[in-house]
Amino acid sequence: MRVLAILLGLAVITASAGIAVRAWAPGFDVQAMQAIASHRDATVTAIAGIVSDAGSFALLAPLSIAFLLLRRWKRPADDLALVVIAAGSAALPSVVKLIVARPRPTIEHLSQLSSLSFPSEHTTQAAAIYLIIAILLSKGLNRRWQEWLIALAVVIALGVAWSRVYLGVHYPTDVAAGLLLGWGWALLVFHWARPKLIEDRPALGQATHK
Repeated sequence: MRVLAILLGLAVITASAGIAVRAWAPGFDVQAMQAIASHRDATVTAIAGIVSDAGSFALLAPLSIAFLLLRRWKRPADDLALVVIAAGSAALPSVVKLIVARPRPTIEHLSQLSSLSFPSEHTTQAAAIYLIIAILLSKGLNRRWQEWLIALAVVIALGVAWSRVYLGVHYPTDVAAGLLLGWGWALLVFHWARPKLIEDRPALGQATHK
């Protein structure tokens, strides 16, 4: 129930923000896109393409599975939280996109896409999945290593956000929403819903043996 509450709550909040952004049509969105497009460079474009792929679910899904396999399901509540966060990071932006229905930027796209724009799915997925993996990896490490891992996860997510704008497939507000949505989803599920998963484990075990 907690996971569903978080999912619905974030969907409503993000969709409301998206509808407001679409109606407001902030000028800096277009201005930023035009400024970036006028300074594109072949080398930077190639880098942006690689960085953008770091937020693709085609990469993040296998990465999440490999991470779970390496952990050998030794901490079921933590591992289940990763599964929920990964799945939700793909589902949430897809649902919100349908509600907001914001078209892609009209500027030249360096990556061919036909889906809607708000929020950025790549950015949401990168923000959520890299953060939860960093949190799980940092357990048991000293504070300095924990901070480095979390910082690395944040930098990767910011890099994906930058790449999506650079490639012309998202407005700055799309990726900003994606970052907030991804981080919010990951942290709320891990810190609020995961304890409930731990509490439910005995009941689940009893049900399994009946």
